[in-house]
Amino acid sequence: TNLTMIRRSNGFLVMCFLCFNAYLTFAQTISGRLLSNTIGGPLSGIALQLKNTEYESFTNGAGNYSFLQIPSGSYELIARSEGVEVSVTKFEYNGQNLDLGTMSIELPVISTGSEISSIDVNDLAGIEGEEDNFSSVLSAGRDPYVNAAAYNLSAGRFRIRGYNNEDSEMLMNGMSMNDQDDGRVLWNAWSGLNDVLRQQTQILTLAANDYTFGGVGGATFVDLRASTKRDGTRISVSNSNRSFQHRLMATHSTGLMENGWAFTGAASYRYGARGYIQGTHFEGASYFLSVDRKINSKHMLNAVVFGAPQVRGRSAASVQESYDLSGSNFYNSFWGYQNGKVRNSREYRINQPVVMLRHDFNIAKNLTLLTNIGYQFGTYASTALDWYEAPTPQPDYYRRLPSFFTDPSAKEAITAQYQNDINTQQVNWHALYDANAYRDYTLPANNDAGFVRGKLAAYVIEAQHFDNQKLNGSILLNYFRGSTQFTAGASYLKEKVHYYKKLDDLLGAEFSVDYNDFALRDFPGNPEAAQNDLNSPDRLLYEGDVFGYNYKINTQRYGGWGQVIQKFSNIDVFLAGSLYHQSFFREGLTKVGLFPNNSFGKSEVATFLNVGAKGGITYKLNGRNYFQANASYTTRAPFANESFISPRTRDQLADDLTSEKILATELSYIFKFTKLKGRISAYRTEFNDKLDNQVFFHDDYITFVNYLMRDIDRVHQGVELGLQYQMNSQWSLVAAGNLGQYFYTSRPLATIARDNSSELLATDRVVYINNYFLPTVQEAATVGINHRNKRFWFANLNVNYFGKNYLNINPDRRTRPAVEGVSDATNYDKIIDQELLPSAITVDLFAGKTWRLKNRAIIGFNLSVSNILDKTDFKSSGFEQLRFDFDTKNVDRFPPRYFYAFGRNYNLNITYTFN
Repeated sequence: TNLTMIRRSNGFLVMCFLCFNAYLTFAQTISGRLLSNTIGGPLSGIALQLKNTEYESFTNGAGNYSFLQIPSGSYELIARSEGVEVSVTKFEYNGQNLDLGTMSIELPVISTGSEISSIDVNDLAGIEGEEDNFSSVLSAGRDPYVNAAAYNLSAGRFRIRGYNNEDSEMLMNGMSMNDQDDGRVLWNAWSGLNDVLRQQTQILTLAANDYTFGGVGGATFVDLRASTKRDGTRISVSNSNRSFQHRLMATHSTGLMENGWAFTGAASYRYGARGYIQGTHFEGASYFLSVDRKINSKHMLNAVVFGAPQVRGRSAASVQESYDLSGSNFYNSFWGYQNGKVRNSREYRINQPVVMLRHDFNIAKNLTLLTNIGYQFGTYASTALDWYEAPTPQPDYYRRLPSFFTDPSAKEAITAQYQNDINTQQVNWHALYDANAYRDYTLPANNDAGFVRGKLAAYVIEAQHFDNQKLNGSILLNYFRGSTQFTAGASYLKEKVHYYKKLDDLLGAEFSVDYNDFALRDFPGNPEAAQNDLNSPDRLLYEGDVFGYNYKINTQRYGGWGQVIQKFSNIDVFLAGSLYHQSFFREGLTKVGLFPNNSFGKSEVATFLNVGAKGGITYKLNGRNYFQANASYTTRAPFANESFISPRTRDQLADDLTSEKILATELSYIFKFTKLKGRISAYRTEFNDKLDNQVFFHDDYITFVNYLMRDIDRVHQGVELGLQYQMNSQWSLVAAGNLGQYFYTSRPLATIARDNSSELLATDRVVYINNYFLPTVQEAATVGINHRNKRFWFANLNVNYFGKNYLNINPDRRTRPAVEGVSDATNYDKIIDQELLPSAITVDLFAGKTWRLKNRAIIGFNLSVSNILDKTDFKSSGFEQLRFDFDTKNVDRFPPRYFYAFGRNYNLNITYTFN
């Protein structure tokens, strides 16, 4: 098949890549280490140069650096950071290995990595084009591929190597920010704090890491210490047509003062009555305070608190029929007019602040210890409409659309109504309030206090909560001696995620009732079955009450890792290992009527011991050409929220729980010439024994269904390339691209369960998804031209390509029951085929200018315009609905839902910086 041929050709390319390094030479090394004489610790990500030569290097996370193949002579080593240049030392070099030793200098700490990880995707504009560097010499000077993937390709939902959030680690001062129940990173918890989150070290590959073992997608370490922030004040104002329209942000840093104290504070406010998509809105504030106390040359303490409370109106994927009827590819079914004002039924409400304490201990000149303890808490809620004994209010529900009707006159009438009546096309808030106004009921009052008569809600707004409490302690030890570096770390993490629903708005009714109406229908002879909580039966609900499901997932993880790096004249090698113990259990806070014996209290504890091994070798042909090979093998515990068959109703664990196995390899050639620099990498990652649990509403069973698959295997492989060519001092060209293949390689087994029944609808159902593709852009590229002149103008113009993007599949359509009895070959193919979304090309522009005033203040502005050609038919992603008509085998009854990328959108940012 074509797929097999492609895989074989990729294998041939990899073999050629392995044979590419045939010529070996030997070189001597100039090495050393830089410390800060202000904060006392290592200076990471600092650009170094031998003055008046083209030889460059960068310090890594431990402050170490090296130069290769330098001719004999007299040299001066200079360091640069944020426009400041410092002479480090002058020395004579005779062509032999030379260790310049450890030296302390005074220099601002440069930001070390892409800022994409520190902000919300909606904040991208306003930081693009600013100068950043990675701490590793092999990715120094801003990797062109990573830069392109982060900025130009993000609009198409491109993911580096097809990885997900859980495949990389995010650390703040050493605290892990990955949630343990599902692996996600809640970026919104610190969005709007761009200026104080720039000090990053980012390793986006399997390379050695100075701060953590890392995932297959690498890791990001953010330094939050006030003493690493450049002193001064920065104020910025932004205007945009993206998620918010206005932003005001201010940051002030004192730097490390003579009394040993340093302070950094930041705050921002963002607001938008309407985002790019109608019905969306945004309001959020952000705050940050970091305080350092340098006790002496050996000890520094740091305390940090930050948060970003916000409310965001959401948008929905929809079927193409709704987009066509509304006349817009940005139709949003979540909103409607209430008393002439737009109201969104679905909002994100987030407020999860973080507090931290950090201690840096310089035990000796070659031994440092970093200790950190952090705590995250607060709320994360998503609102939605809920209804009781009432029809579905969703305007794009399939029974409300013209395609559901077979009579031509009815179809025509519904089409006209949908197109001409906004209350049909959107949420009809007036109808929901009317329905609640005519529901007079008499029900027993809570606490046996007689009876209550009033309006029982047919429709309410519920808030689904995922409130996370996370306590994390970590230590990081770094020892180096000559060309050897040893790093070790240990951490303990305890996390508690509270899942529950809260009654947010009765929509004019007087109360609701805590019943499981699906169970009330299915078990009419069992009055206890309808109780969501037998500990509080027949409970009437008022606004603010918790109802429905109510449980916690408790996770504990502890262990350690170690790494050794050994540098030789022309070869660097490293080995790393990790060992972690992880456990989790469900804690039920309600006694569910359907499952009275396994819903309340503590569940069985699931326990896993996970290991990791990683290693790599770098061959330094000379100071400009590097060849690198890395590999890792790790195991990862299944995520807790996927391990219970139906966690909302009971504590039943899935059968045969096992850790996921991940094997990854990568080969890279990194080069940096006078005018041309870049990287080409070939990679392959195998994920085996993955668990996945999807929840959806099933029309036939009229209840929520849990579709749990185990033994999911997949492969991520491909080649990525990033190039930057400096034509002259003002013009440069950038090109980056990825040819990837991300596909399933197994036939998983599915267990299908209903929320309101212990009976399993299916066990060990074979899902035939081998060779189906994962739902992400697999081929992407960008080509850009950049201009910067001596008058501080700059402009970047990029053309971007997105291809080979597939819909997320419904696994149950790839099973025997889905195709049994299907004799029509065309319909058979429609059931099992995977839709390939159309390729797309977009154009982006980013430009700006800065002015230096006489008082040394700086005024700057930048403007980013994405998709300047206003391409509005770009389907960035989508998914097949999990519902399928098993009776008629009609694929079109539940058609796919799509997301469209924004059309032309912009962000204008103006800054004023002064000391």
